[in-house]
Amino acid sequence: MDGISERVRLMGDLQAAVTEALTGTLRERGRGFASDREAWAELKECVERTKKMHSDIEKVHKEMWSAVTDHNGDAFAALSQEFERSATRLAEEWAQTSALAKIAVLGESANEAIEESGDEEVAE
Repeated sequence: MDGISERVRLMGDLQAAVTEALTGTLRERGRGFASDREAWAELKECVERTKKMHSDIEKVHKEMWSAVTDHNGDAFAALSQEFERSATRLAEEWAQTSALAKIAVLGESANEAIEESGDEEVAE
């Protein structure tokens, strides 16, 4: 081991994923947000979506307890897999939401970054 804890490594990987999502999202959108209002509205949609996803995970977690109290190992294993898939998807959604928030922070400079990256692609 090189002295970096697994948690620190995970946080670095997550930050890299957000940076990748930011770049990809800007490339796909072709622009930043048209206004603060647009940014706010899109972020609100993301928050609502992640709230629902979180609520769904909580329901699975409650069902897992029922499987424990019923001594149903098969149900617990299946629910654990669903929990893991849902939690991973929620983390991905939050990473994308973080990228959108960064685009909102960048404001007009997001559009400049897109133009610069377009110039680099043309030069290649």
